[in-house]
Amino acid sequence: MISITGEYLLNIIERHVNRTITDRRNHPTQELSTEQVNDATNEEIADFILSIPYFDERIKNFILGISNEQTIIISQSWEIAFMVRVGKWAESEEWLHGVFRLSMSKVEGENKAFLTLPY
Repeated sequence: MISITGEYLLNIIERHVNRTITDRRNHPTQELSTEQVNDATNEEIADFILSIPYFDERIKNFILGISNEQTIIISQSWEIAFMVRVGKWAESEEWLHGVFRLSMSKVEGENKAFLTLPY
């Protein structure tokens, strides 16, 4: 068990998104810019966090810094589950091609792919 901050989880997200952001930007519906940066912008990271359907609102709020908690305690298995879900969404057609809707960001009912805060 380790104590982590939202910034720690944000760094994991950024690493995954930065691997695929070029694919998302080069999609035909995206406007190309000659001055695009290699890393994801803050807006792109925020879009990713808000749209990911595998996290509950408490995780999203914790990562975005709008939660009462400053740190949480996680297990290694929770951290691995977090990384798997981030990677899955970063590589998904919905994310890469922008075909998601914010309503997709909430997974209803019992779903093994859905992750909540560990407490």
